[in-house]
Amino acid sequence: MNLERQSERLRSVGKELYHRMDLDIGCRVFPAIAEATAGQLDLLGRFFEEPIEITANICRSIFEINIVFRYSLSSTQHLDDFAAQIGSDEISIYKSLKKLADDKTDPNNIKVIDAHIEQIRNTMRKHGKSLKPDRPSLSQMAKEVGVEKEYEIFYGIYSKYVHASAWFVLRKREHIDLPMYRTPMQLRAQLYAGDTCKRLEDLRDKTEPSMGADA
Repeated sequence: MNLERQSERLRSVGKELYHRMDLDIGCRVFPAIAEATAGQLDLLGRFFEEPIEITANICRSIFEINIVFRYSLSSTQHLDDFAAQIGSDEISIYKSLKKLADDKTDPNNIKVIDAHIEQIRNTMRKHGKSLKPDRPSLSQMAKEVGVEKEYEIFYGIYSKYVHASAWFVLRKREHIDLPMYRTPMQLRAQLYAGDTCKRLEDLRDKTEPSMGADA
């Protein structure tokens, strides 16, 4: 499938779902999933011939978005938990930034970060959201949605390119960056994006989507 056309299709269905108030929190989450996937496809097209580690990162992102999406579809609670994680994720980022501070760091910058953290915490408490939401591992989610074997297979490929593996560090570029490694990731990335798009379109086409239905 043409990457640009696939991106447009994702963005189109995302815009339609944004107005689906019957999906509750889904009308905010699902368009974001569509946009995130489309954005990764845009990158795949832009960097199609660039170093293979770029392809690996894109493949991983599209696949993981697909797994999270399918897991979120399996129950309203899973969807709500995922939506709530944006707050705890932001807090985690701010806390990490604080740890980078040294004796040259302006104390006022730390105060600003602390204020942001407290504001997020107060908002989450106000809406009854846990500050430590349930976070199943990606492998657990993959198992629950029935793609555990594929997760293991592809993690075994792309992880060698997105981490400091001996394969990536010690092998020469002409050995690790070959079509036999690159092409499967490019094709699977498009397949995962297509699966995400189809599930989004199924949600769009249902008059009263059942979030607890088989994902």
